Amino acid sequence: MGGPRSVWEIDVPIRHRLDKSREGHHVFTGLAENASEAVAAALRAYEIAQLHAMSGQPIPAGTSRGDWSARGLRPDWKLQWHRAKTKQIDL
Repeated sequence: MGGPRSVWEIDVPIRHRLDKSREGHHVFTGLAENASEAVAAALRAYEIAQLHAMSGQPIPAGTSRGDWSARGLRPDWKLQWHRAKTKQIDL
């Protein structure tokens, strides 16, 4: 930790829980030092969003462009984290 941080994009395949023919991607972006830290940050944002949604609270939004957040989640869709793809974004 403490090294230079870059903007990362994490593409996570999603599939509808009941209709397996419906699939897509949920995209997360934010700052991280490397790909593994980026995936961990995206997963953390997703878990926090789920907890808020389950308790009827608004999903937190990041306060800056580099913050990780999970907006637009669909409760009837399952994220396939084991198939997540990382991409470092050049600004």
